[in-house]
Amino acid sequence: MFCSTKKTMLTLTLMCTITFLLVCSGTFFPYSSNPANPKPKRVFLQHMTRTFHDVEGNVVKRDSGIWINGFDYTGMSHITPHIPEINDSIRAHCEENAPLCGFPWYLPVHFLIRKNWYLPAPEVSPRNPAHFRLISKEQTPWDSTKFTFEATGPSHMSFYVRAHKGSSLSQWSLGNGTPVTSKGGDYFVFYSHGLQASAWQFWIEVQVSEEHPEGMVTVAIAAHYLSGDDKRSSQLDALKERFPDWTFPSAWVCTYNLFVF
Repeated sequence: MFCSTKKTMLTLTLMCTITFLLVCSGTFFPYSSNPANPKPKRVFLQHMTRTFHDVEGNVVKRDSGIWINGFDYTGMSHITPHIPEINDSIRAHCEENAPLCGFPWYLPVHFLIRKNWYLPAPEVSPRNPAHFRLISKEQTPWDSTKFTFEATGPSHMSFYVRAHKGSSLSQWSLGNGTPVTSKGGDYFVFYSHGLQASAWQFWIEVQVSEEHPEGMVTVAIAAHYLSGDDKRSSQLDALKERFPDWTFPSAWVCTYNLFVF
C-alpha cells in the first residue's frame, strides 16, 4: 500500500468486481443435487394455525399459513425464481409481545435466523389436536404464584414462556428446577414422549415485584406433528413438490396456542 496505493486499490477493485460477476452469473452457485457431491439447501416448512388469547381467555388473533425458514445466508433468494410467491412481500413479522416472536420454533435458534416467511394458507385440523390447560393457580408461603399446567398432544411439543415487566420466573418443575432463558430473555422447553404417554403436567413459579393488569406471564405451546397422517396437508405437499431438486425441505403440520396469566 505504501509503495503504490493507486495500483493496490485498482487491483482490489478489479478482484471484487470479477468475484461479484461470477457469483451473479451462477458460477459459484452454492447448491447441488449431485449424488456424488450433494450440497442441498435446507428449508423448514411448517403449515400451522396460531391462536392468541388475552388475559381474560378471549381469542384476540387467529391466523394460518406456511411458515418458511431457510437455514443459510441466502434466505429465499434462490427459491423465489422457482416459487415466485415466496418473496419479501410475505416476510414474517415478529409478534413483539409473544415469546420467540410468536412462532412455533422447533429449536431455540430464533436469534440465528433473522428472516423468515409466512405464506397464507387454510387452517390445519389435526386428528389428534393438542390440549393445554391451567390446572391450578396458587399463592406460595414465600409470596410467589405457582401455575400448574397440563398438556396433551403429539410426541413433540415446544413450550415457551415470557415473564412480564415486574415479574420473573423463580423456579419450575423442569430440569434441575432452575429456569434458564434462551438468548433474548424468553424461556424455551422442548418436550417429547413415546407412544401411550400420559398427560404432561408441570408447574412454574412467578415472583411479582409489581403487578400489572395485563398479567404476570405469557406462555405458549406448539404441537409438532412429525409422523402419521397429521404430519401432512394438501397445501404443504403441493408447495414442497415445487422446490427444486437441490433443496431438502423438511415439512410438517403444527399448531400454536398462546395464553396470558
